[in-house]
Amino acid sequence: MKILLPVLILAGLLFTNTDTFSQKKQVKKDSVLTKEKHPQDSPEGRGFFIESKSGESTLRILGSVRMFGSNDFNGLSGGTGFSIGDIPIDTGNLVSENTFFLTANISRVGIEVTKKMGFGNVFARIETDFNGSGQNFRIRHAYGQTDFLLTGQTWTCFSDIETLPNTVDLDGPPTAISKRTVQIRYYKSFEKYYKLLASLEAPSISVSIPDTLSLEPVTQSLPAFAVNLERNSTGLSLTAAGIINPISVRNLNGSKESLFGAGALLSSKVVLGKTTNIVGQILFGSGIASFLNLSDNVAFDVILNPLTEKYELTQSYGGFISLSQKLFKKKVDLNVAIGGVNFVMEDYFSPQTFELGYYVSVNAFMLLLERSKIGIEYSYGNKRIKNGDRGDANRFAFTFFFDF
Repeated sequence: MKILLPVLILAGLLFTNTDTFSQKKQVKKDSVLTKEKHPQDSPEGRGFFIESKSGESTLRILGSVRMFGSNDFNGLSGGTGFSIGDIPIDTGNLVSENTFFLTANISRVGIEVTKKMGFGNVFARIETDFNGSGQNFRIRHAYGQTDFLLTGQTWTCFSDIETLPNTVDLDGPPTAISKRTVQIRYYKSFEKYYKLLASLEAPSISVSIPDTLSLEPVTQSLPAFAVNLERNSTGLSLTAAGIINPISVRNLNGSKESLFGAGALLSSKVVLGKTTNIVGQILFGSGIASFLNLSDNVAFDVILNPLTEKYELTQSYGGFISLSQKLFKKKVDLNVAIGGVNFVMEDYFSPQTFELGYYVSVNAFMLLLERSKIGIEYSYGNKRIKNGDRGDANRFAFTFFFDF
């Protein structure tokens, strides 16, 4: 509640004269194409709306009660994400263990404020859930924006949120980037079909050094720079995104150094009629492992080469493709997603280093009532480490949403 209190006070100042209160609102089309919609987000029309008498200010209070459950058959310890990096290697000990997991920590609450100003609309959003450490509040989104500028925390520009597959697990394929960063973003729509985004962001960092070394902590020297260009037309969207990710490290002699990771992403969404979508993505780069859906201490942006005593960027590539089919007057949504990621191995890497993994999921979401739905999913993952050993995992998962 500490996060929401100051925003509620601000909202109260904006809405001193209000006369409209409703639970559902006809949402106008986003004329500047600034709002990114994740497949697991609540519908835009949900929430409680308060509108000022002049119509210049709108407050939206929204929330979603969510439950997630899973049953892992091959030794994964449960969780809301299906991380192929956590799959245990088949040693004959853990692969037969079963894990049941259940949580409501992914429930969300948020508020949005829109205000018409002389220079255009101002929009502010705060959204949190309970999926932080120790079941505490976690900031998902906290930003303000005008018609061309955004500041705060939201999806990184090095992503294409709207072409991610719809999955029961919160992460999806390993290269389905859904990272949220603190950033300053400029965006502009032009020539009817195009949208350009450019941002300075807090860099994403994961550095591996031997446990035997003790080095002083290092602060980051530079922000990351990301750019995203999207072309939307009837039935087809194409997106190209890139990032320069500077990573500061502490050398063995105590000096500070910055390495510059870089990555590229290409994605597409094809709409076939009113009920069928195909989305796909390819990604490659160096020093971008921390953007992937892999757990901590599984893959690193930078690894210290013990032979040269120099830091080196890791190289990775991968992608996914997903098919979505709506049935029974769009009451049922069937989804199939296949993806994978591969890291280029170096001689000095440990034999236990994660090398590659594959991900497959099949799910169905069903609308139960106007504001709720249930989803069920089967997921399969396969992992290989540098020495050639493998492991696989199978999971049945389910989820329930009630949006208000």
